Amino acid sequence: MSDRLSLILTRHRRLTPSVVELTLEAADGKELPPAPAGAHLELELPGGLARHYSLLDDGADGRYRLGVLREPDSRGGSTFLADEAREGLALAASTPRDRFPLDETGGRQLLVGGGIGITPLVAMARRLCARGVTPEVHYLVRREADAAFADELAALLPEGALRLHVSARDGRAEVAELVGEVDADTRIHACGPEGLLAALEAEADAWPAGCLRLERFRGAAPDTTPRDGQCEVVLARSERTLTLAPDEPLIEGLARAGVAPPTLCGEGACGTCACGVIEGAVDHRDVLQDDTEKAANDTLYACVSRPAGARLVLDL
Repeated sequence: MSDRLSLILTRHRRLTPSVVELTLEAADGKELPPAPAGAHLELELPGGLARHYSLLDDGADGRYRLGVLREPDSRGGSTFLADEAREGLALAASTPRDRFPLDETGGRQLLVGGGIGITPLVAMARRLCARGVTPEVHYLVRREADAAFADELAALLPEGALRLHVSARDGRAEVAELVGEVDADTRIHACGPEGLLAALEAEADAWPAGCLRLERFRGAAPDTTPRDGQCEVVLARSERTLTLAPDEPLIEGLARAGVAPPTLCGEGACGTCACGVIEGAVDHRDVLQDDTEKAANDTLYACVSRPAGARLVLDL
């Protein structure tokens, strides 16, 4: 099966001044591939842009829904979708990609979404409710008018399961109070601004391992500090070796050798540029892997990660 989809924008609905809901259907009218809760689509947009947006549901009814925030510092993607896209627009997209999987094993399920970060959690709430599990959903917004998906969640969840935190009215939510007691049977999924996720990570130091899963909007900027010396990069499948200068980013060296993986976000957040690591230390700067996965050192994301030693062997 192809990993690309031809879609049509069948509904463009403005939920707030800055958030729109897009409904997409297959251009050929066929069924859409199922989307796991937490999955996203990569949309191909005019001007060669490609952007990732989380799905609000699983596509079982023949439609995908996306929530898009028009960002003031948009590089063109969200501005186009929020202000210029019209119903009937043809869009190419990836099949659903799931880099934020729902862990359904916990007895207590908490979903914590800040702003537009609520979108993958809407899909998770739907999945859990379909299984007869009621999650606690914490929806953090600056103003009540910003809560674009509050009505949908309120209709889905039993009374009391949705907690709306409005900072302009109630002050900043304290993460420790928000999540309460966390034990080994607790599963917390969160998506939102970096401040919220960093606060959760700080609290997670005292929680049992495996309780917290995060999805970030953006990754880290590449570290441009020169390394201590040159690095020999061995490309195992290509049977080639290249030498990285101390100030040369890995992705640029791979491009020079003609073996660079495709890149999209440039921030270690989308997973497009994944490379297998066979040998050698890596400075992992992506936001996709947790500490355990980074310690395993079997995958790097070439747009931001870099060698941490004098020799690196990659499965390229």
